[in-house]
Amino acid sequence: MFYRRYVRGSFAAAVFLASSALSLAGFNPASVYQEAPEVAARYPDAEVHYTTPAFAPGKQDFTSHSELMAFLEALAAKSPAMRMEIGARSQQARVFPVLFFSRDQNALGNGAKPVVLIIGQQHGNEPAGGEAALVLAQRLGAGDLADLLAAIDVIIVPRANPDGADAFVRGLANGMDPNRDHTLLRTPEIQTIGALFNQFHPQLVLDCHEFTVGGRWVEKVGGVQRIDAMIQYATVPNLPPSLEKAESQLFLPAILQAFDTHGLTHDWYHTTDGSRRDSPVAMGGIGPDTGRNVAGLRNAVSFLLETRGVGLGRAHLARRVETHVVAAEAILQLAAKDPGAFMQLSKQASIEATTSDKPVVVVAHGHPESREMVFVDPKTGADKPVTVTWVSALKIDPALTRPRPAGYLISRDNTWAIDAIKRAGLTFQLVATAAVVPGDHYRATDVTSGAKEDVRGDDTGAGAIIKGTFALEKADIALTPDDVFIPFNQPLSGLAVALLEPESDAGLVANKFVPATNGQVLSISRLDRAP
Repeated sequence: MFYRRYVRGSFAAAVFLASSALSLAGFNPASVYQEAPEVAARYPDAEVHYTTPAFAPGKQDFTSHSELMAFLEALAAKSPAMRMEIGARSQQARVFPVLFFSRDQNALGNGAKPVVLIIGQQHGNEPAGGEAALVLAQRLGAGDLADLLAAIDVIIVPRANPDGADAFVRGLANGMDPNRDHTLLRTPEIQTIGALFNQFHPQLVLDCHEFTVGGRWVEKVGGVQRIDAMIQYATVPNLPPSLEKAESQLFLPAILQAFDTHGLTHDWYHTTDGSRRDSPVAMGGIGPDTGRNVAGLRNAVSFLLETRGVGLGRAHLARRVETHVVAAEAILQLAAKDPGAFMQLSKQASIEATTSDKPVVVVAHGHPESREMVFVDPKTGADKPVTVTWVSALKIDPALTRPRPAGYLISRDNTWAIDAIKRAGLTFQLVATAAVVPGDHYRATDVTSGAKEDVRGDDTGAGAIIKGTFALEKADIALTPDDVFIPFNQPLSGLAVALLEPESDAGLVANKFVPATNGQVLSISRLDRAP
């Protein structure tokens, strides 16, 4: 099993707890954006009382890693339905707790009940989602949500970026943005989340973040963000249609109704490049590398939730945590209401991904349009209407499509790429005997190296990638024993496109797992039939 159980009192745990700081090393209260009183008055404290570590009397920063582990250990000791395991260690050797909530731990993930996965604090300077994960763990383990476990199982990753949380920075210790690694799974932190998908196949995913309140928005529109919550479901090419329908017509209305009931304002997730006045305001990207979109390609109903927090320090923390809790409770209740129907929905998505005969979308763009938005005047607190150029992810404009192949072939010599295929959980088989099969080579032309682009422009957190044009050339493809064949008629066919088509920004060629130079035939091929 990938995970090992966290043993209370073990030597490793004792060394870790003794060496951890009791407060966040990187959080600097002096750097907090100071809202005008007229702005702050729009966001009264939530009428809730939380007992997680960040809300301890006199607390001036956020939950430290040692406080997190002590809290979880105490909760596990009194919660018979909760199991805590350590999925890995972070790049700086911090333990990575994963919480499992089930009335039958041995049956979790075997298909008997739906599995819900909640991910907190992928970005280390976005603490509200992680704190909400602890609140939800309390309520599921020994509180008022425990009865839901009669119908569903729940997995919680309360802190997906332990090192970033300790330093109070967005990225991982190596500088990579964790939310750009869900396809290639290069980092131990996101490999742990990928392993959860491969082992437990969650049908519903909530990824909890926070968004910038001032900063780029003051630069761009002269206002600060008004809303409590930004929400977006999976919006990615090659998504099974039944998932988009369930997300938009079933789960999203439940979340928005819960927000309205609690007096929480909301809008689609959006972002911009504040340094460029001509940059649009764009919904979350359509690329197959973020947690939200990759979960969709893994046939899960998937949501990104962001709260009004980055740059505010502890201001409105209870309200921010409440926003996450309200959304999570809404989807947990809905999934538990009819677990059989929900399980069938996921099965239908897998069938669609396996049997569709539509061409695959390799490259696409969001759809530009105009939109009226309302921000807040940073001095007076009054509404500030603004008209923006908006890039919608609800309508995807394909730029490159290809026919569906029977499958892809990777040379046995490309072990780095093969390891990535295994980590992703794709179905594959080894070629048993030498053969020749009709198919297509990819030939590289106009290959360059440059920054990956997202909806804001250059995505520096994802690193430089290989860009180019890759022509299909009909050929008889020579198969060698132990080459790897990835069939396309599988539930993860959309993820196969993201990894194996060379123009995919999230794929093996773009990210240098597969060599590509001008004029070269790649070591990935498309086959017209299975070996």
